[in-house]
Amino acid sequence: MDISGIELMGDNVRDKLKRCGVGVKINALSKFVYPEFIELDDYCRICDFVFILGGHGVKIGKHTDMQPHSVVWGGGELAIGDYVSVAPGTVLLTAVYTHKEGLRMVDGLPESEAHALYGKLVIGNDVYIGANSTLMPDITVGEGAVIGAGSFVNKDVEPWSVNVGSPCHKINERPRLRI
Repeated sequence: MDISGIELMGDNVRDKLKRCGVGVKINALSKFVYPEFIELDDYCRICDFVFILGGHGVKIGKHTDMQPHSVVWGGGELAIGDYVSVAPGTVLLTAVYTHKEGLRMVDGLPESEAHALYGKLVIGNDVYIGANSTLMPDITVGEGAVIGAGSFVNKDVEPWSVNVGSPCHKINERPRLRI
């Protein structure tokens, strides 16, 4: 995907988004590429230094918080539920390159030279993702899951579980919400 297209920063992106709900907070130093593929639901917050590549569709749920230096990258699909906290430095990948065809693994080359595998990353409601974690494409993080800081998530995560490490693995259960 060519990312040399439209790039906008901060609040001036609102009218370019596919959808921008009520009460959405977009800080001035956040950056959006292809905003026409990005949907921000009510009361979500995009902090300074967040980078979002719209790609094949990005949906961010109600009251979800994207904290500084988080990145949505790859150009695939991303669906984040409601009441999700994405801590600083988190990388949400929606595509990877394949080396199996003897091609290069570099952005910006023609598809005959480099081939991206676009995927979908799904993050359920009430998820907490700790700082400096990396989530790969084609996984689902179940409702209420906790991902510890610095984790590398390359497989599905069970709902209401506590997970840490590289690779990420389950260490405990989280109580379901009482509200």
